Amino acid sequence: MTNATNSPEVYSGSRFRKSAYSLIWTILGIFILLSGFGCSHDHKINLNPEVFVPVSNIGKGERLVVRANDIRPQKAISKKKSDLKVTSDRSINTVTIYASSDVSDTVSEKIMEGFERMGFHPTKHGNNSSPMIIVEIKKLQLNYQQGKMGIKIPEIHAAMETIIRVRASRGVHSFKNIYSTRMTKSHRMLTGEFKNERLINNSLSMAIQKVFDDPELLRFLVPAKS
Repeated sequence: MTNATNSPEVYSGSRFRKSAYSLIWTILGIFILLSGFGCSHDHKINLNPEVFVPVSNIGKGERLVVRANDIRPQKAISKKKSDLKVTSDRSINTVTIYASSDVSDTVSEKIMEGFERMGFHPTKHGNNSSPMIIVEIKKLQLNYQQGKMGIKIPEIHAAMETIIRVRASRGVHSFKNIYSTRMTKSHRMLTGEFKNERLINNSLSMAIQKVFDDPELLRFLVPAKS
């Protein structure tokens, strides 16, 4: 009699715990989807790329006109849509990420800092006789893609791509090149604003760094004297 009455209670408790755990994971999964892959609201990130340029006298104090233009057709760095739909073609929310400052001003500042460390005298103003470098921001794009759904916490893939084009001129001579980076990060957790900001800045930093590491560009700006 004792075993017969106690057995159903043990079984019932086990089922209750399993149901509770299942409910917790279900709620967590819904929260992740509602959060739009990590953030559920529009936000701005602080654009602060870092470049590492050793101090030198490559430029020998030569005046260098530096300009930067943001030629991106879409100024938003990212637009993310939730998987949950209000209708068949309308998401519950769309999250848009922008830079908190002017992108061209930020890039121009970093380019000028780098060339100044190389011994140039960078300036925003000059005439056609001065060597000039124009940096165009063609792409600064962060895209999200959902990975495997067979697990309790879905996998999130964040792909960040930066493309900048440099056009340099010296008298009648010209130089062109494109510098790009593509970074992909996978998460099994919420991405969040901080991780977005770090990924965007890392990608932009690497693209700008390639400008200073390009020996052909430096040879063009400071041609060897015969």
